[in-house]
This record gives sequence, structure tokens and C-alpha cells, in this order.
Amino acid sequence: MLDKLLRQKAYEKIKTAIETLRFEMGQSLSEQDLSSKLKIGRTPVREALQQLANEGLIVIMPRKGAYVSTVNLDDFQKVIESRIMLETYCVRNGVKLITAQTLGDLRSLVSSTEPLIAAGDIDALLKIDRQIHMGVVSVLANQYIEQIANQIYDRVARLWHLSFRNISQPELKSSLSSHYGIVDSLGHGDPEEAEKAVKHHIDQFVERVYNQLRV
Repeated sequence: MLDKLLRQKAYEKIKTAIETLRFEMGQSLSEQDLSSKLKIGRTPVREALQQLANEGLIVIMPRKGAYVSTVNLDDFQKVIESRIMLETYCVRNGVKLITAQTLGDLRSLVSSTEPLIAAGDIDALLKIDRQIHMGVVSVLANQYIEQIANQIYDRVARLWHLSFRNISQPELKSSLSSHYGIVDSLGHGDPEEAEKAVKHHIDQFVERVYNQLRV
């Protein structure tokens, strides 16, 4: 039981560091160094690295060690295709199902990011960003779609952080505006408008990621 808890702790700590880009793409990871930093034995760390390798966040090379996987354009395009399919489906169907209470909750969630934008607190902002998107998905009340969404957003997580690296205040405000646009479109009950709002928001994200990948 203890070994399982230690493995889970190591997994969560390393995964968070990868998603927030504290461990950069291509960075070498040493079991010994991680074990020392996390104050966790090497076996749970090794098992955590293997789990992350299975999820595509780490590459393990025999006799060479482990390093954080990079994102190539082909993988990025596939993730975006998956996200567009997921989110457009959810909003097109969500306009028929969303309640006034859920709509209000989503608006409150979006508005809660305004002080974080002003403060430039990107880590906190992106946590709420994911909650907003999962809030839209949850309108369908379909646990299987929510599971798929979480898998996709796990893949998107470090790209979210990459897209917000060196982001300007006008860009942050534009992202906020597009979130409001998605929520408003759900309230209007127009599936075409909702799909357009989602695609506009994802287009902003794609452009920011491409700009960072070119750096």
C-alpha cells in the first residue's frame, strides 16, 4: 500500500512538472536526482517514469535514461483534431441541455479568471481554464465523454502552458473574451454560433502554440 502511494505521489509530482514546463521538452531526467528531490525511493520513481512513458510524456531509452518527450507538429495536429471534434460536439449538443444554473456557474468560473489575468498568475489561470472546458463537456452528463475529454486535456496541458508562455495582457484578455463567447453562445441556444465560438477559441490557442514552437 505504501509503495503504491509513493509511486502515485512521484507520478503526480513529475507529471505536474512536465505539464507546467518546469521540466522542459527534451530535458533529461535522472532517477537518482528525482528520488533525491522528491525524497522518494528510486523504485517508486522508476515505476512513475514508466507510467508517464506509457502516456507519452516521457521517452525511456535503454542504457541512455529518460527524457521529457517533445511535441512534433504531427502529434500537435492530431491533438487539435481530437479537441475540435470533442468540443464542437459538446457545444452543439450542450445548447439543448444546458440549464440556467449551469450557465451561471460557467459565467462565474470565467469571471473568476479576470483578477488572475490582471495578476499574471498563469498557473492558477490554466487550472481554471481546464475547469471551464470540463464544465462545458459536463453539460452532456456523459461520463464516457468526460473520460475522453480528460485524456485529451491531459495531452493538451503542457501545450496550454506553452501557449501562455510570454503571453501579453491583450492576448490574455482576448482569451478571456473568447471564453465568454463560448458561454454566451451556449445561452443563446444556437449550435452554429456555439461551434463558431469554440473554433475561434481553439484557433487562438493554435496560433499561440505555433508562435512558441517557432521560437
